[in-house]
Amino acid sequence: MRVLAIIGTPTKEEGFTTRTVEVLEQSLRSKAEIRYEYLYLEDRNLSRCQGHLTCVKFGEQQCPFHDEIAPIKAAIEAADVVILASPVHCFNVSTLMKNLIDLFVYQMHRPQFFGKKAVVVTAAAGAGQNAVLKYLHKTARIWGFDVVAQFGTHAGLFTHESYQPKLAAAAARVADKIIAEVKRGRTGAPGLADLINFRVWRSVVARTREASPYDWNHWQKSGWLEQDYYFPVKVNALSNGIAALLERVIGWAIRNGSVKPIT
Repeated sequence: MRVLAIIGTPTKEEGFTTRTVEVLEQSLRSKAEIRYEYLYLEDRNLSRCQGHLTCVKFGEQQCPFHDEIAPIKAAIEAADVVILASPVHCFNVSTLMKNLIDLFVYQMHRPQFFGKKAVVVTAAAGAGQNAVLKYLHKTARIWGFDVVAQFGTHAGLFTHESYQPKLAAAAARVADKIIAEVKRGRTGAPGLADLINFRVWRSVVARTREASPYDWNHWQKSGWLEQDYYFPVKVNALSNGIAALLERVIGWAIRNGSVKPIT
């Protein structure tokens, strides 16, 4: 099992985010044969995303920073499990992690990581773990990952004697989930949020064919414009119906100009 840990802390090995990932590594190694790779975003010196959406409209190869992010994408494609790990910075992910997510914006439109497992990890001196884990989980799902576990720790308690057994037990539970899901192999069925996201993107792609021709061509060639989801899978009929209804409501709102500013 090949595990890639993408670390978004500027303190690298000294940070509690990395230490959290290391605790998980130790637990995994005690249970399975693995290859564990650390990818520190701090070392990559990625250029800042300019928000031009060139990657969305004309393909990721046209991004001026494509050569910087292509090796990261290749590393993800070579892994069985990807860990997205970021410290909590002001109740959100770190700048390093957010910039990677921004540079991968085309994955929001054209997800490519189906069949791969993901784990989201964070550490905080105080609070904010749930917010960061939720954001990383949503991001990974939209990219196509099957998110199988999450792991958040409290940096201030990391070395406390009373916290150590709890930390080890939590890491063991997460490791067991990862191993079980990798053995199971197949990707889980999409939930309501996944189906809504798919329908919304499909609606957007259908309405922006001229503005984003690469997006439209990709969706058409993939058959996504006619499918209920990105890949053949049995979806819950009720959830699919709700998603379809929301798709029609959103389409109606756009056509009739009833979308208003948020106040």
